[in-house]
Amino acid sequence: MTNRSITIKDVAKKANVSVATVSRVINGLDRVSDATRKRVLKIIQELNFVPNTMAASMVNKKTKMLSVVVPEIQNPFYTAVIEGTVEVAKREGFFTLVLSTNGDESEEEDFLESFLGKNVDGIILIGSHKEAEFYRGIQKPTILVDRYFNDCDHDGVMIDNYRGAYEATKHFIEYGHERIAMIDGEHDFNDGKDRFWGYRQAMLESGLAPDPDCHKQGRWTEADGYRLTIELLQSKRPPTAIFAANNVLCKGAIRAIRDLNLRMGEDISLIGFDENELAQFVQPQVTVVRRPTREMGVQAAEMLVRKIREVPMEQGNPKCVVLGVELLKHGSVKKLK
Repeated sequence: MTNRSITIKDVAKKANVSVATVSRVINGLDRVSDATRKRVLKIIQELNFVPNTMAASMVNKKTKMLSVVVPEIQNPFYTAVIEGTVEVAKREGFFTLVLSTNGDESEEEDFLESFLGKNVDGIILIGSHKEAEFYRGIQKPTILVDRYFNDCDHDGVMIDNYRGAYEATKHFIEYGHERIAMIDGEHDFNDGKDRFWGYRQAMLESGLAPDPDCHKQGRWTEADGYRLTIELLQSKRPPTAIFAANNVLCKGAIRAIRDLNLRMGEDISLIGFDENELAQFVQPQVTVVRRPTREMGVQAAEMLVRKIREVPMEQGNPKCVVLGVELLKHGSVKKLK
């Protein structure tokens, strides 16, 4: 028997005591005689059993710990989801473990297979895997946030990405714009796909044929937001309006417009998806699709706690909660007619 396979039950069996008694010894609690305490400590040493901070929880298999797994923590969207989760976890008596995978599928797998991944009570996951099959293999109570698969066997929390992009594009059209560009990233997940189809549907419904030259696709980064906006605005037929499909792309677009000495809301109109600090503090402020990011974390954590405590969900399981979005109209869209 290696020390990796030794459990608190092995210690209890060899010492001829209960698991609860071993837990009391590990945690220095009373109600254990000196003789029993010495015997248990001797067995722990002999078996090379390494107690850890979760040992006390092994009696009932609960650690009172939730994990939030995100692709990165620099993006304000992910930090807002984390904040909402922590708020609920603290209220419900859980600790929160936050892990950034850097958008790497293998890092996500490594965590879920690690000691920590196996010993949290539940997981809130903004995943990096692109197939539902991977998520079906997760045995822990899990809530998927933002990126969801209908056949993944887990519940989820999303926002109405399609509606947000549709409303943004319709706003351009209502203000007389026809040559409307979109910058976005890879369509690996539902969020990116839905935003593209919302943009496209609004154009088609208005009798505007989407021009392939007006759809610029790169990565979901500020650097690519900058690069793609430069390409659009320096093209032979530049658009009059740009829809930036996430907050960091929008930040890149704002910098590009500034560096080209163009006036936002006059020379070029811009709408972003999700609020960001640049959109709030530039003049004029940028019209954005606001999504309830903190509320996504709150909803996910509340759903997860119910699962952990085996409180029945509403009918239909698994289910995905879809939260609404709101178009916040500021001064970055020029009225052409």
